[in-house]
Amino acid sequence: MEAYHVIPLLTGLCFAVGALCIKRATTLGLGPWRTTFFSNLVLFLMAAPFWFFGEPIREWESLGMPLFIGSIFFVGQLLWCLAIHKGDVSLLTPLMGTKAVFVAFVVSIWLGEDLSPLVWVAAVLSAIAVLLLRGRSEAERKRVVYSLVLGLGCSIAYAVGDSAMQAFGSELGYEKLIAGTFSVVMAWSLVLIPLFRGPVSEISRTAWSWLLAGSALWAVQSCLMAYAVGVYGKAAVINVIYSSRGVWGVVLVWVVGHWFSNDEKALGGDVLGRRLIGALLLIVAIVAVMS
Repeated sequence: MEAYHVIPLLTGLCFAVGALCIKRATTLGLGPWRTTFFSNLVLFLMAAPFWFFGEPIREWESLGMPLFIGSIFFVGQLLWCLAIHKGDVSLLTPLMGTKAVFVAFVVSIWLGEDLSPLVWVAAVLSAIAVLLLRGRSEAERKRVVYSLVLGLGCSIAYAVGDSAMQAFGSELGYEKLIAGTFSVVMAWSLVLIPLFRGPVSEISRTAWSWLLAGSALWAVQSCLMAYAVGVYGKAAVINVIYSSRGVWGVVLVWVVGHWFSNDEKALGGDVLGRRLIGALLLIVAIVAVMS
């Protein structure tokens, strides 16, 4: 088993647990803007030391790559935090599995690779999976709409970012790519400060604990994914394995969701069971498109 097989498997688990922590923080009064800002601050602090490693920058024009990737990443993360605030974790996490399909499309179009018929089969399977992921009540459907729109938008943004890392990562080196990308993300995050609902001092100690725990897990998985794609290339294969976070998300909500004061288990075994089937179907679709 190669390192690029193990890394996305571990990051998938980190992502799912981090999502539950962030969701818990939002129930304690943290809005999406402060959540996004402090998540990105933790990510920046973890990535900044990479500026001091790797080959020196020879052409400053090459920093345009992390500028582009960081901007796309920021859009994706902003959509995700909004989705976490408005939607269901057990729906959002498996829905993000469509990212691998979008990566296949972007890489194929961008790098000129021919699309196989399996791509279209995977697209149909993904659509069926989305239907399985829907809720059952009118109130629930409103949350599902938020989850679908924001989750798919986030998947597309991250797919473009991963494809760009695969295309240009070797030119700059993964150290400078990681440091530059997440420095740009932090710079963009400064525009969120005026949108805070209140002073930071109002955030409770409990909310801080959940926010920092989730942010740290997300930062670790973001840096590891950037490393894997930047060093090994194989964005498509990596994202296939990374889609395991979909199953992790559903299982964690069902088994230990109460530890995070998550009430989505109350949706009932039929809904969560259907979502688990949808998550597994998404993985089948993604594996098919990479065959």
